[in-house]
Amino acid sequence: MGSRLRLEVIGGTYHVNIKAVAGAKAFPDAFHRDYFLDLLDAELAKSRWTCLGYAVLGTHYHVAIRLEKYSLSSGFQRLNSSYSRWFNRRHGRTGALWQSRFFDVSIDSDFHFLEVQRYIARNATRAGLTQAPEDWPWCHYGALIGLHPPDRLVAEDEILDLFSPNRRRARQRLREYVEEADPRRRRQTIV
Repeated sequence: MGSRLRLEVIGGTYHVNIKAVAGAKAFPDAFHRDYFLDLLDAELAKSRWTCLGYAVLGTHYHVAIRLEKYSLSSGFQRLNSSYSRWFNRRHGRTGALWQSRFFDVSIDSDFHFLEVQRYIARNATRAGLTQAPEDWPWCHYGALIGLHPPDRLVAEDEILDLFSPNRRRARQRLREYVEEADPRRRRQTIV
């Protein structure tokens, strides 16, 4: 059976992730995560993606992007290949680093986009890597809520504008949204 066809839409927003083969630590430390983010930064420019969030963990990563040209498949193939070749050289290994092709989901509504923001922000806490989402340095969330300097990779305004035109209020509402204990009991918090 072949791989599913990828649908690329200019202006479309996607949640992309990939996992390392057999639970391997593709990003074992800060050096590896920082190197990957440098590669992502270069790929954002090359593929003309707008980054709307990311988290780099130990065995996998998540990225939310908007396409400005047809480059979803080619860009992630280049990004994942570049990182895995570097990783293999650095660790004296051969073979696949990634479990399979990257996985992508088209984000089709503001609600879906906000759920992706929550999911990415909380990924490190779910993995037991940190107590609070804002404490994970390899995620855009801490900068987005104003606890860290602005993130060079992320189009912050596009995310915060969904919560309020007032930056302080938008950051507060985003934080409330991400930290909400049970999303099924959600109050109306978005303007």
